[in-house]
Amino acid sequence: MTDVDEKSRRLADWQELLGTAGEGGGLEAWRERLSQDAEAMRAQGLIDWEEAFELRELADAAYSHHLEDAIVRELNQYEPKP
Repeated sequence: MTDVDEKSRRLADWQELLGTAGEGGGLEAWRERLSQDAEAMRAQGLIDWEEAFELRELADAAYSHHLEDAIVRELNQYEPKP
């Protein structure tokens, strides 16, 4: 497998993980795994520093989105119904 093939495969795996939104381990563990995978790809030379930074930004944004969504769902459970 070439480095390009490995990079494509690993980025596809990362994107797939991004779509799982913390299934089975909680949002914090999910975000940490995404960040660790991005750093591992950078350390292995598959992506550069800027690409790793962008992946971590995507992971943080997705984490924030899902956390806010969970908070809103929880708060909506306690709102009085008209």
